[in-house]
Amino acid sequence: MLTTITYTTHVLAMAISLWMAFYLFARGYPNRITLRAVLALLAISVFFLGTYNYFQSPALHTIQLRAALLVIALVSWYSTTFTLLTQQKQTRYRWMEITIYVMGGISVILLVAIESTEGIKLENLMYTAYLESNLVNILYGTTQVTAAIGILFNLTIQERIRYTTEGKYYFLASLFLIFALAYGILSLVIDARFPRVIQDGLVFGGIFLLGISIARHQSLVERRTIWQDFPIAMLGMSGVVAFYLIICYWLKIPKHLWGNIVALVITTHSLYDLGREAVERWRKKEENLFRRKAHVSRKLADEVLRSHLDQELSLLLKTLNAAGGLIAIRQDNALVVVASRKSLPVNSKILDLPDANEELLRIEGKLTGLVWIFQAFEGMESIALVGIGPSNTKLEYSTGDLELLEEFTEQVGTFISISKSHNNEIQSAPERLTESLALPPEGDWGKIVEDALRRFSDFLSLGESPLTECIGIKEESQIERGKQVQAKLGEAIQSLRPQGERPPEPLPREWYNFVVLYDAYVKGVPNREVMARLFVSEGTFHRIRRHAVRGVARYLAEKKRLRN
Repeated sequence: MLTTITYTTHVLAMAISLWMAFYLFARGYPNRITLRAVLALLAISVFFLGTYNYFQSPALHTIQLRAALLVIALVSWYSTTFTLLTQQKQTRYRWMEITIYVMGGISVILLVAIESTEGIKLENLMYTAYLESNLVNILYGTTQVTAAIGILFNLTIQERIRYTTEGKYYFLASLFLIFALAYGILSLVIDARFPRVIQDGLVFGGIFLLGISIARHQSLVERRTIWQDFPIAMLGMSGVVAFYLIICYWLKIPKHLWGNIVALVITTHSLYDLGREAVERWRKKEENLFRRKAHVSRKLADEVLRSHLDQELSLLLKTLNAAGGLIAIRQDNALVVVASRKSLPVNSKILDLPDANEELLRIEGKLTGLVWIFQAFEGMESIALVGIGPSNTKLEYSTGDLELLEEFTEQVGTFISISKSHNNEIQSAPERLTESLALPPEGDWGKIVEDALRRFSDFLSLGESPLTECIGIKEESQIERGKQVQAKLGEAIQSLRPQGERPPEPLPREWYNFVVLYDAYVKGVPNREVMARLFVSEGTFHRIRRHAVRGVARYLAEKKRLRN
């Protein structure tokens, strides 16, 4: 009975630790906290796999190697908790970190280089091992105790760790480790046999909770994934492993090989997932490069505008792998095509659209070569339209593809709006021209306003902001300047608020601009909570935020012109 429980515990611990190591590496790279936890998980998974194989075929030389793996796992665990400290505390306790690293490095080198002369009898494999009192084992035990004390020290000196949910997970995981060490010390002091499954189970429980803590950190803090991804991925891998074990049972493969088969299955499938994650990150990087190429602050003449939109259309179609597409802008009472690929000819007019007041439309068969169109509005009037044809590589466009089309169209609308206002602008006096040139460009306005919004509640910082000069605040006191800037920003944000009481969630689209700025900057609500209130993705949230910040910047600029 004890043998079966011990074997099962080691196989489960190895499998879960190995999978979590690959999962967290794929989702968390290059985060420093995650990489340290991954190293701890890998070391402990190899330890449990080695112990399982040692049960089947005892080999003397593996004892020291498995002890070295425990040291690596423990020191990596300490490094993970040290990374959670603030920069000031890390600098203050750097000597402790270096000491533990040196002790761990020396212990590993000695454990690997010096072969043990101690044998372990087969009937004692289910119980904790007895260590001889030699230099290597004393340093090995001292390193474990020192690292454990360092872990608890790191978790208790940082207040934000003690009182946050993530910190409590780290602390609970570390308690499992302390119990495991205490159990091991107790087995050395008392002349009795202690089942090793309890100690190994405590070590695995601590490592597992550490992995859960890192997964929560990735989903709630770093936002590299969503929290539902972890249990779903774990359930999927469990199903795959169970399927292979059923095949092993059906083919009557010896049970002592099952642990190695489980490790092989998890490794191969996790490497596939790792490759897929790398490809997905590469795709997102290409999309980000595409987004950065849209310079919304340019004021372009008509011919230059057409040339630029033609280049941007080519880039959009290449990014989406679309067969064709077009860009049309409003001229008089019709939308005129200014750039086209395998669709309506340039300069042709689009007079009537079904559901003309909708932004995103599926119009397959209604316009030549187009499947989806998106319109950019200025007020109630459509000022630009972007359409794409069918995909060259898949049956339907994904939600991410359509969001990219939406963002591209809004950027085109901004181009048109800026170009139109530039062409219609008439400066009636030299003073007005000088004032206009003195104002920062639109892109700079947005950066200045966004920086001020980030420090909305800090009067001192706002008093030093370049926004004070941009909007003409000339109070002598820095605090008074800060208060005036805050009041102006609050007024600009309120200008985005629709009429009436704020409706219950989910909020209508017309409230998005106001809610994103008011909740995030005035009320200090975390971004992830604002996203949840609006039921939008992170990319859509940041797009709305940028659009709203531009609106606040324009409001402040217009107010200054009217005041002067």
